[in-house]
Amino acid sequence: MQSKKIVEKLEHNLSHFLISEMCKKDPLKRGSAEMYKYKGLTIKIDQKSKASEKTIAIRIGALEAEFKIDSCDKNSGALSPEEERLIIIWLGKNENQHYLKSIFKPKTEKKELLIVPFDLENVYEKI
Repeated sequence: MQSKKIVEKLEHNLSHFLISEMCKKDPLKRGSAEMYKYKGLTIKIDQKSKASEKTIAIRIGALEAEFKIDSCDKNSGALSPEEERLIIIWLGKNENQHYLKSIFKPKTEKKELLIVPFDLENVYEKI
């Protein structure tokens, strides 16, 4: 899967996770304007980063924070304490960890192996 599609999927997943967790105590809060800010959250990933510990930046409204992928700790920035706590829980989920780490894995070229029938080896050597 392309990294852009993975990021879009993760943004959608995180926004729904935050909305559902924030509205557990008061389900009527789900339709409020306060929850609308989570629909526009963005995840920024610098794939070219040469740092040993990979990070992602999560922007909610005007606030942004950077989190380490492996340890799920906040690296810098500021969100509300409740949002930071929920994002750390979300980052700790295995499926999300897998998708985030797959973005940073080097792309390997697929090499096609030529399968040569035994009786036609001489023909394929000339090509």
